[in-house]
Amino acid sequence: MEDDDDQVVITNADIAAAKRDWQLARNRGELPERIDAAYDVYRRLVSAQAQQIADTFRATGTLRSDQG
Repeated sequence: MEDDDDQVVITNADIAAAKRDWQLARNRGELPERIDAAYDVYRRLVSAQAQQIADTFRATGTLRSDQG
C-alpha cells in the first residue's frame, strides 16, 4: 500500500518555473544539451502533474486548487 505522505505534488508553480528555465536557456542560446535537458524536465513535470490530476479526480471526483 502506498503512503500518501511520501507523495510529491507537482503544482502549477513548479510547471511555471520549469517552463521559465527552459525558455531562458533557449533565449540565451545555451548549449543544445542544456536546452534539451530543461525541456525534458518541463515535459516530465507536465506529464506527472497530468497523472496526479487524473488520479486525484478518480479518487475524489474533485481537483486540488493548485492543480489545474
